Amino acid sequence: MKKAHTWIITCFYLQLLLLNPLVRAQSPCGNPVTDDVNDIPKLVGNLPNDYMIALKYVRKMDTLPTHCWLHLMVPELSKSLNNLLNKFTEFTEMPDVLSNYSIINNLRRIINDLMACLSSTKYKNFRLYHDHLYEEGAFIPEEFFKHFYSTIDVYKNFAKTPVHSDCVLPSTTETPPNDSSISVTKPLLIHPFAASHLRNDSIQGHDKETELGFLSSPSMQGMSIALSSLVTLCIGFILGALCWKKTAHKHSIESGQNEQSNICQEDNEISMLQQKDKSLLQV
Repeated sequence: MKKAHTWIITCFYLQLLLLNPLVRAQSPCGNPVTDDVNDIPKLVGNLPNDYMIALKYVRKMDTLPTHCWLHLMVPELSKSLNNLLNKFTEFTEMPDVLSNYSIINNLRRIINDLMACLSSTKYKNFRLYHDHLYEEGAFIPEEFFKHFYSTIDVYKNFAKTPVHSDCVLPSTTETPPNDSSISVTKPLLIHPFAASHLRNDSIQGHDKETELGFLSSPSMQGMSIALSSLVTLCIGFILGALCWKKTAHKHSIESGQNEQSNICQEDNEISMLQQKDKSLLQV
């Protein structure tokens, strides 16, 4: 029975090992923001006050959802931090020293982790279609890292919200708060046949987007996790039952052999006693 118990425990742990990668693959990203952000004031103090850091940025707008703003802003922050990192050298002989290089490298790692959390095929071409929202800028270190802090805060709020709307912007471009220019979308006259064709294409595209959104929704992801877990549990129980049946059959065979050997031993002892009795009678 000890061997059967050992086999059951082994199958149980095997089941956990099979289930763990499935759950981890479907689990959310977590919080990639580490305590390295606390070193930003030291970095700002080490850089010259008039040092300018280039950054392509997007102004926050009411018509631009925050998670869509993140998809536009995070890659540009990563590029700017990469460019800033290339201006410094790594002190390989002093790895424990908190240099400007190590601070920037840690901040770049945080932004890259954010970008990995935001990666989704649903928003793959969003940046390409909305490149006109970017503005070129150069900021002193203190102002640059205000953009960094703002991005981190927006991501923290984004991570708390399980469901997000699609990144679909209106046809007119919203005017930034400090910009006096006004962009107007002129009406475009289309032939009725072409208009109906475009309308049908837009309806089909909307249906496809809805279907993709439903498939990538948290409820569908939860169902896939539940189904994967159920299949893994069934496999684990089947393996455990087979192992238990095999060991139980082996144990029954061994017990039968032991009983047979005991019977043979008893028969031998009886025959020996009978022979002794015969020898005594002859004497």
